Amino acid sequence: MGLEGPGAAFESVSFAVSIKSSAPEEQVRKLIVHAERGCHASQTFRKPIPVTTTATLNGKKLDV
Repeated sequence: MGLEGPGAAFESVSFAVSIKSSAPEEQVRKLIVHAERGCHASQTFRKPIPVTTTATLNGKKLDV
């Protein structure tokens, strides 16, 4: 299937946020921190967790 070679893992992840607001700078900073804490994807990248895969084919469990 052509899957030889290195895996497909990210080496890094970055994102940029551009905000237009009349809110005070400190309030916007707090909002960004709050949003990062509540983001499941961001937290998973920061604190990696074990990943498991289960699969079934026509109702039968596959060993993967």
